Amino acid sequence: MKDLTIGFFLIQPMQKYFLLAFFSALLLIPLGLNSAFADSWYPGEGLKTGDFFRYNVCFTDWHNCTQIELDFWVQNKTSDGSGYNVQFLTIDGNNIQKGHTVFGTVTPDPVYSDPHIADYTNVYRNTIIWLDAFATSESPKDFSYPAWGRTGSVGGGTVGPKDQEQVTVQGGSYKAWVIGWHKGVDNKIWVVPNMPFPVKGIVYTDVTQGKPPPQYVFELLETGNSQTSPEFLNRISSTTPGAGICPTDDTSAVHDSINTDSSTMIIEYRYSPAIPHQGCPVQWSLYFEKQYDPGQKFSNVQYDIYTVDDNGKNLGSVAADLGKSTLFAPVGDDFRTIVIKQPPPVTHYLINVIGTGAENTSPDTAYSGFVKIDVKTAPPLGVPEFPVSAIMVMAIVVAMGILFTRFKTSFSILKF
Repeated sequence: MKDLTIGFFLIQPMQKYFLLAFFSALLLIPLGLNSAFADSWYPGEGLKTGDFFRYNVCFTDWHNCTQIELDFWVQNKTSDGSGYNVQFLTIDGNNIQKGHTVFGTVTPDPVYSDPHIADYTNVYRNTIIWLDAFATSESPKDFSYPAWGRTGSVGGGTVGPKDQEQVTVQGGSYKAWVIGWHKGVDNKIWVVPNMPFPVKGIVYTDVTQGKPPPQYVFELLETGNSQTSPEFLNRISSTTPGAGICPTDDTSAVHDSINTDSSTMIIEYRYSPAIPHQGCPVQWSLYFEKQYDPGQKFSNVQYDIYTVDDNGKNLGSVAADLGKSTLFAPVGDDFRTIVIKQPPPVTHYLINVIGTGAENTSPDTAYSGFVKIDVKTAPPLGVPEFPVSAIMVMAIVVAMGILFTRFKTSFSILKF
């Protein structure tokens, strides 16, 4: 052994380097490590003008993980170079919205979004780029680090690289790092080192008992680079009167509880603003509560929200607008954004509980029933409103004009 040590120091410096590299590789192979450990990454790394991405996404705070499609194209850099102008498209059932957002460069977090797509860019923020809570351009993370951080929940798990595996999504097949943690179940996000965004993610809600539902799930559908607007952006946006000029500072609300017509359930609701404008969104919170104890909620509620006319005729269904047969509240509450389509002075909503039971199954109708809610509705913004006093003045002027004309005609036929 002594002779080996002396011999090593007699080797030429370049030979020493190769020997050290060789023995280091031998030590790393049993550990399953490879050159990818030298790579660092953060959400948005390598993002450039012309890049486009299409994803299927569900997020627990967006209609209980209803799947939507989020597509975006990096059009160019902002004029001051501090971010990227991005064209954003979402397909939410039958609702299609396009708009402009701006991604930052430290992290591709939207720093501005057109109001009508802000809810959707928030879904993007909380799913596709969720890892920017741990890695940014100012603090990239190396795949050799076992811990990038911890989740924010009580007793949160350590988030970090777990393994490498081949993952296949609609957008392709990739050798990816699994960034994840375990808390009751395995939570995984698949990251390809040379791509700006993860290609897949399955993350579960932190619960104290029972099977955890998904917090978010996403999968890459397509990616590429185009210096001109990609074909998927040719979709036509859904439009409603007054869209894009809705107030954002109205915090008024209406809150109440009503028994269903069958008296088998209480529906507690809250909507804001209290008097929405036609063409503007209304935020709804719904709670499906038990008659004998309103503090307890029904689970697995299948329901729908209908708009009806003054005679009760069905004018539309929220579920149908989303391309679904029913809406679903797995834990007894649901939160919806609904655009007021009906003209003033009132919009009639019918919240119909179809029954209880797992999603996409035939429900138990023992607790079916409905409530009717009338929402006072204001005219679309941008449409001039004439106060009653002005209308009365105009009517008086017209009437005087008619009388004067008649008087003049009568005077002209008098004979002297």
